[in-house]
Amino acid sequence: MPGGEPKTIITNQDAAMARAISIAFPTTFHRLYIWHITSKFSVKLPHSAYKEYWREFQKAIWDTDNKDEFDAKWNIVVTKAGLTDHPWLSSMFDLRESWVPAYA
Repeated sequence: MPGGEPKTIITNQDAAMARAISIAFPTTFHRLYIWHITSKFSVKLPHSAYKEYWREFQKAIWDTDNKDEFDAKWNIVVTKAGLTDHPWLSSMFDLRESWVPAYA
């Protein structure tokens, strides 16, 4: 690439793409497309939990200034919603450094 490797590449959660980026561009930061993740909340969460807590998830994602604030808000809403053992939410929290703006 002219000018060297890109500083950041944003993709969906495709595992093959993530592997290829890490091999082809080892110094490039790979971020996940936030719209792709947030659009899945309505499908992955129980309907009642999504309806009642989506706005709080949005605030945790978009209205936090730093990592600690995001982690605290996320944990509060997950606990209030009774979703502490939800596999998809747990996996998204584990990947938070790749998609949450406070971690950028």
